[in-house]
Amino acid sequence: MGSGGARVNSGPAPDPNALRRMRKTDSSGWTTLPAEGRKGNAPAFPLEKWRDQEKFKPSEERDEALAKALDARELTVWREIWKTPQAVAWDGLGWRHDVGMYVRVLVAGERGNLKAAGEARQWSDRLGLSQTALLRNRWRISTDELGEKREEKKQNNSRARRESARDRMHVVRNGSGK
Repeated sequence: MGSGGARVNSGPAPDPNALRRMRKTDSSGWTTLPAEGRKGNAPAFPLEKWRDQEKFKPSEERDEALAKALDARELTVWREIWKTPQAVAWDGLGWRHDVGMYVRVLVAGERGNLKAAGEARQWSDRLGLSQTALLRNRWRISTDELGEKREEKKQNNSRARRESARDRMHVVRNGSGK
C-alpha cells in the first residue's frame, strides 16, 4: 500500500461560491447545466442487448425471459437518465458508452448483484450524479430564476396583507403609570 501524496477524490469538493477561490481561472472552469435537463430523445443505447449475449451461452444456461426483462429495464433507465441536467454535459463530452456502462451495472445491481451495485455507485460518481460528484466535475445546475421570482412575489404579497409595523406597535408605559 502506498503512503503519502494525494488520492483520487481526496479532500473537500470544490465550492463555486467560496470567497477565497475568486480567481479569474475559477469562473471559467465551471460548467452550468440547465435545470430543465437535456431536451430531445435519448441516443441509441450503445451496448449489446442481453438477448444477443444469451445466444452464446449453452442452452441449459439461457434465460430468454430474464434477458428480455433486462433489455426493457435498461432502455427505461437509459431514457430517464438522458433527461437529466448532467446529460447535457455527457452529450458534449461524448460519454454515451460510459453512461451505457453505468446503466448496465445499475440494472444488474437492482437485480441483487452487490458487486454491480458497488460499481454503479462508482460510475454515478464519475458521471456527476450526486451533489459531491457535480462539484468534483465542476458542474453546477442553473436555478429556475422565473420560479424563484414567482415564489418571491408570492411571499411579498403575503407580507403585504399582514398588519403594518405601525399597526403592530403598542405604547408601553413604565411602572410609574405615566
